[in-house]
Amino acid sequence: MDTEDWWRTAVIYQIYPRSFADSDGDGVGDLRGIIEHLDHLNGAPGSLGVDALWLSPFYPSPQADFGYDISDYTAVDPAYGTLADFAELADEAHRRGMRLLVDLVMNHTSDRHPWFVESRSSRSNPRRDWYIWADGRDGGPPNNWLSSFERCGPAWTLDPATGQYYLHSFTPQQPDLNLRNPQVRAAIRDVWRFWLDLGVDGFRIDVAHRLFKDAALRDNPEPLAAYRRHHSHPELRQFNIDLPECHDLLRELRAVLDGYGPGLLLGEVPISDDTRLVRYFGADGMHTAFHVAFWEQPWDSALFRRTVDGLCDLAAPDALPTYALATHDISRTVSRYGLPQARVAALMQFTLRGLPCVYYGEEVGMADSRPPQALDVDGRDGQRVPMQWEPTGSGFTAGTPWLPFGPDIETANVRVQDDDPASMLNFYRRLIRYRRDSKALRFGDYESLPSPKDTYVYRRRAGGDELLVALNFADRPIVVGLGEGTARLELSTDTGREPETVRLAALSLGALEGVVLGVR
Repeated sequence: MDTEDWWRTAVIYQIYPRSFADSDGDGVGDLRGIIEHLDHLNGAPGSLGVDALWLSPFYPSPQADFGYDISDYTAVDPAYGTLADFAELADEAHRRGMRLLVDLVMNHTSDRHPWFVESRSSRSNPRRDWYIWADGRDGGPPNNWLSSFERCGPAWTLDPATGQYYLHSFTPQQPDLNLRNPQVRAAIRDVWRFWLDLGVDGFRIDVAHRLFKDAALRDNPEPLAAYRRHHSHPELRQFNIDLPECHDLLRELRAVLDGYGPGLLLGEVPISDDTRLVRYFGADGMHTAFHVAFWEQPWDSALFRRTVDGLCDLAAPDALPTYALATHDISRTVSRYGLPQARVAALMQFTLRGLPCVYYGEEVGMADSRPPQALDVDGRDGQRVPMQWEPTGSGFTAGTPWLPFGPDIETANVRVQDDDPASMLNFYRRLIRYRRDSKALRFGDYESLPSPKDTYVYRRRAGGDELLVALNFADRPIVVGLGEGTARLELSTDTGREPETVRLAALSLGALEGVVLGVR
């Protein structure tokens, strides 16, 4: 389990613990539920074959932001289990050959965290400077910074007891830590080591671009209304996002992680300017980061090509981005694009040069749910639909699920798809197995190739192993010319299409079909 740079060829699987599997019938997923379903992921015949698990927060939390408002960094919320359950989960994942990543939320805590309770108790409290406090200006907040959640408005809340405002980049229940304070940095280092000592193999870093704010609290330039949610403006410098000090802390974390052996730091860096994004991952700092622009694209082959090519041109030669199609923050692929499109998107995700990260349920093509009322402050309930293990929902819980299942539960579930060769689940299994056995996909370079409108074609090559990937985004057949000679069609989103030898000069692609060709 200590193979150097294991992450470079890894397939990551994201689990939202609240929605994956409920072992005690209270309607909320938990750690024991994850343990009971690890064979679905790896270590058993017919498993997906993923290499690493990323767990969204399971720490004690009042759930104002469903776990990202943490009230204790070194414990497990009783709704999810105990530290003993976590230790067992780590052991069982490792026994099946999987690494384990946990969410690391360093930008903010819950307002019920003991640190903040002390900090807000008085202006003279020793922990006052553990958070970002400031006097108001002209009868209002200290500056014009906005919360990342549009419904929350300004990023400042007045504390009547002490007469000052505190900063919160998200909800008012999530005050931002002052990571310029050496004592805070030391406390956060203790959190890193706590989980590493328990056997985790790395971290997914929440909002890595927000860890530091301008010490002078200067106003952001106007207008920035369109960039309220997470993003940095590609031209205007913002004073609460993407400061140089962020990189210093990430390098420090990388050094600590390296002391424990080969690990992985996966960054969430929602920055719209790729020239800034590429500074966050590679030789130092984080190993990899999500390419957020990838999952933001409409269903357009030219835009996907331009997005991928643009990042490849900017990133260091050894740097690998992570490609995801959905997350707990992003609507599911089927709901955004459609079911046939989701197959093409998955083929693209697994054949690009980078790490694929699969959000739970994508492997059976789950759609967003339709909750009767909003629970999440930022409207993300739909994509957090409970995992659909079988048609009735009892595979997730014996009780009432905390969110409704998707409208497609009778067909988009593990039990129904398990033995169906044409199912999305078995397509994912083939994709992951094919990627694992392909030197070109695991280690090869990437070259974008000219192709007709509505198609995206690229070459992956490592030594003598060469593949061509051709994707048809249109709902009509297209013939693509890829030069002279022949190739073997090895994989298609059309499960009825058998492997065959095809002429490269006139490659026929069906409507919404993607193929992988082995070039000899």
